Amino acid sequence: MAYLSLPRISYSATLGFLLLLFRFLSFNAQQLPNSQSRTLLRLPRLLEYPAALAGWSHDTAFCSLLPSPTLSILCSGNCIVELVIVGDRRAKALSPAFSSASLFTTLTRFPNLTTLSLVALGLWGRLPGKVHRFPSLKVLNLSSNYFAGEIPMEISSMSTLQNLVLAGNSFNGSLPDLKALVTLQELDVSGNRLGPEFPSLSNGLVTLILRNNVFRGTIVGNFRAFDRLRKLDLSSNQFSGWIPPSLFSLPSIHFLDLSNNAIAGQIPGYVSCSTSLGFINIANNRLLGGLPRCMLFNSSSRVVLSSGNCLNAGDLRYQHRVEYCDSAALAAVVPPTNKISGSRSYVNAIFGITSGIIVGAALMGLLIFVVFRRSRAVILHKPTASNSSDADSSTKRTPIGTRHISEATRIETLGLTPYRVFSINELEEATNRFHPSNQTENSSRGQFYKGLLGDGSMVIVNRMKLNPKFSLQNLPQYLDLISKIRHRHLANILGHCIVSSQDDANNTTIIYFVSERVTNGTLRSHLTEWRKREMLKWPQRLAAISGIARGIQFLHTVTVPGIFGNNLHMNNILLDKTLTAKINNYSLPILSKNKNSKIGNESPFISVDNRSEMGRIHSVANPERQDIYQLGCILLEVITGKPNETKIEVDTIRSKMHKDSTDSPLYVKEIVDPTIRGTFALDSIRTVIEISLKCVSEDLNQLPSIDDVLWNLQYASQIQDGWASSENLSIQE
Repeated sequence: MAYLSLPRISYSATLGFLLLLFRFLSFNAQQLPNSQSRTLLRLPRLLEYPAALAGWSHDTAFCSLLPSPTLSILCSGNCIVELVIVGDRRAKALSPAFSSASLFTTLTRFPNLTTLSLVALGLWGRLPGKVHRFPSLKVLNLSSNYFAGEIPMEISSMSTLQNLVLAGNSFNGSLPDLKALVTLQELDVSGNRLGPEFPSLSNGLVTLILRNNVFRGTIVGNFRAFDRLRKLDLSSNQFSGWIPPSLFSLPSIHFLDLSNNAIAGQIPGYVSCSTSLGFINIANNRLLGGLPRCMLFNSSSRVVLSSGNCLNAGDLRYQHRVEYCDSAALAAVVPPTNKISGSRSYVNAIFGITSGIIVGAALMGLLIFVVFRRSRAVILHKPTASNSSDADSSTKRTPIGTRHISEATRIETLGLTPYRVFSINELEEATNRFHPSNQTENSSRGQFYKGLLGDGSMVIVNRMKLNPKFSLQNLPQYLDLISKIRHRHLANILGHCIVSSQDDANNTTIIYFVSERVTNGTLRSHLTEWRKREMLKWPQRLAAISGIARGIQFLHTVTVPGIFGNNLHMNNILLDKTLTAKINNYSLPILSKNKNSKIGNESPFISVDNRSEMGRIHSVANPERQDIYQLGCILLEVITGKPNETKIEVDTIRSKMHKDSTDSPLYVKEIVDPTIRGTFALDSIRTVIEISLKCVSEDLNQLPSIDDVLWNLQYASQIQDGWASSENLSIQE
């Protein structure tokens, strides 16, 4: 069996490609000095012969090696400027003969290095202070190794360093002095990419993640200087003491995770949260007392996780008894005096000013609340009900309209992992050669395997066969389209791999799609498994269903025609660590049967065992309306907490809800999930009830468009946010 590369290309195209490749190799075929070549040849022995360095010899043209996921060498001016070596994340620590000091002494012979990445190679011991002897280094990645001890302070003298990656080691001691690192552009240990919406991030720390180490002591440091810090993750360490109040009010902070430590004491009630702070995780610590006002309620723009402490706020079922936290809190109830003030008069002055501010803020808040209650009706006017013709016209968008919508949702794709082409060797390694124990599904949709990539990313690999009816000439265009179907609220396809086999009888083309694997459970599990998870309150549920609607709107408008029939069921809605909803198992675009037609009416794939049900999106007369109906079923379950797997169950819930919900708040109390009582604004949940009933109307021709659904959910979110910020006293008991 021979493996061929697709698409097929002509002789002239092949010749042109070879000429371009020759020019590329000629450009990169720089002659390294003998000293640097000898240094490279020492690395296999120092690293105990990792697979990525196999085959190196005196004849290896290092600067001409093509980059791969496990090895990249870049040369400039006859010097090595980039060295990336990635091993197996399951690798054990190297032998006792390994010396980190010897390794870095050897590496300093590359004085022009700007990028040094040694990931998952089993490196152990202390990180030597000579790590700073790289005068041009911008990126240092030592993640997923076995380094221990304290981070050497010499790192703070690396004035050119922009990206420091130290996650997944055993660093301990206290948190290093971060003041010297303010000039760093980014300390990124999670592979995040900054999108073009942040063009001004030329100075200042942006991301700092030290999770999964053994840091201990208190969280100290002049965090106020980090006015560009967006993400701070100190989770899964051994920090104790109190939380510096300034962490919550950093002007650019978006993500704060302090979970799974031994942080104790109380968070002062006067603490304020930055308006940009959308995720706070203080779970599984030793915190006592209440929470500041900005953390009391979740909203559509902020998620707060606080279970596993001894707090008297939130859902008390997920808090420990006070005795559990008392011993750790004795020395950490409030910040130490020397951290707050230098003299008693200073404290008195601050107290007087703070009291005045609080009183003024209370009066201002009361005034805003009154104005809001009187003018809320004119903040956003509800659209009139759409008739069937309007709904049809709204969905028949022209290509120009579709491009406009795609541009409007561009921000939802920022920061996503780039789409790429995988090799079959990568996928075989990730899935243990597609071992049956890794198979999660074998159906007409394909064969699905869970896998772990070399960089530690968890993925799902879907193996499908290309339908021989379809022209291979259209396949590159189709795959280019697949690469653009990316959205924050989809379990995105990360890339593909094509394998073509040919024998005497048949030509078979197998396509592997690699998708992100979301492992924090389904939306349904977050509504029902209260023994395992902290139950979602109404603000979190509203944020989740709004995200689902945005994902559906994207699928319906990203192509012409749109992507419909997306199998929208509760078990296909996944939540990531930040409780962001992602649609899984959505449909793929259709493909034309011949090269003269751009629009077809079937899926381009069949299952590996030749079952042809892959084109499930055309099993109903109007798959677009089917998506709206299934979204309505999801909304009903989110509101009531009751599954509705059959039409009879949907009809029963719908008939019960069709009562006039505007007559009495008691009616709403009877139909909603008891676990969300006290967390919703009455008008917010009424708005969602109304649109959900329209979505599950018995007359499919009267269903609202996805734009109408999303508008109503956004309107409900505005009401909810206003209600939460006004500390409304008419909370449903």
